[in-house]
Amino acid sequence: MARRGGHIVVDVVVTKEGNQYSSWCPKLDIASCGDDPEEAVENLRDALELYLNTLEEEGERERIFKERGVRILRADKPVIPTSFVTQYRQKIPTSR
Repeated sequence: MARRGGHIVVDVVVTKEGNQYSSWCPKLDIASCGDDPEEAVENLRDALELYLNTLEEEGERERIFKERGVRILRADKPVIPTSFVTQYRQKIPTSR
């Protein structure tokens, strides 16, 4: 993708499953895992790069991107999240 001066932006969902963390890209339906959230995301990034390279080699990128609503953005276009970025669960004390 970098050789064309563009990028795609996708959402990533990270959840804890037992002793591992899973990462999932809903837009492209690719998943991975890792021992911590950062590793899970990095492994997903590697899986996505492999998937995108394979799509390119097979000449399927344009079709898949169109089907799934993926747009290639110019390299200088800022990334603005369209949904929440992360979610945390916290305990908040009450007066009782």
